[in-house]
Amino acid sequence: MNRVAFLGLGAMGTPMARRILHAGFPLTVWNRHSERSRAIEGATVAKSPREAAAAADVVCTMLSDPEAVEAVAGGPDGLIAGLAPGKIWLDFSTVTPGASRRSAEKAQEKGADFCDVPVAGSVKPATDGTLRLLAGGDPAVLAKARPVLDAVSVETLRFGNVGQGSALKLVNNLMYGVTLAAFGEALGLAKQLGLPEKETTDWLLSIPAVSPYLKAKMDFLAQGGEPAAFQLALMEKDLRLMVEAGGGPSAAPVVDAARADYERARKAGLGEKDFSHVLSFLAG
Repeated sequence: MNRVAFLGLGAMGTPMARRILHAGFPLTVWNRHSERSRAIEGATVAKSPREAAAAADVVCTMLSDPEAVEAVAGGPDGLIAGLAPGKIWLDFSTVTPGASRRSAEKAQEKGADFCDVPVAGSVKPATDGTLRLLAGGDPAVLAKARPVLDAVSVETLRFGNVGQGSALKLVNNLMYGVTLAAFGEALGLAKQLGLPEKETTDWLLSIPAVSPYLKAKMDFLAQGGEPAAFQLALMEKDLRLMVEAGGGPSAAPVVDAARADYERARKAGLGEKDFSHVLSFLAG
């Protein structure tokens, strides 16, 4: 049985690590806040990313952004220092394609393999093990890592070489982030123009332009909008990464405008709320 290390025990990483542990893998965990590591009963707690990686055959990371991945990976106590020939680094984080390729290069310098495997799904699928993984990397490496991937997901879909999984994750999240911002702006415009709120909302929810997902998020908000499945601040971050990866605001003006909507909502104190709260913020 492969030894696994899991670094990053946030809202997504914690249930994913538990699924790996419950699948029978010897598990070592590390998190910046050590109390989260100690909460994974049955896992060995590492003192540093390097120690966690050194103790494992497969090293998993689930971190907030490219900067966090680089911080955990680099330096004398970073996970890269614990890599060795034959080890595999699986990054579940949402980062840019360029960031994934840089991680792969650093892993290769140690003789290790790297695949980007960002997740499609939020906290409940992570808990249930029903995530879908959007993968980039060598098919042979993904096949070797399949037992670990299967512990957290129902499907691993490969979209090309290293970086292409991260690329698709950004494209995927673009549709969610921009759609909710657009609907929130529509409700805000309707209010500004004096339209009746309920009748206008009911009408908009009935038209073909509105997805079932948006309707589900409206129901979620109507029921209180808690707990957060995906934090608003993280969607803002993802939209920022999309703009960066796409070549800047001039190349992705709609995405950048949506990013600004989420930024305003975050600055209004909604950063830790579910990202669907951008709807109520923009609707006024």
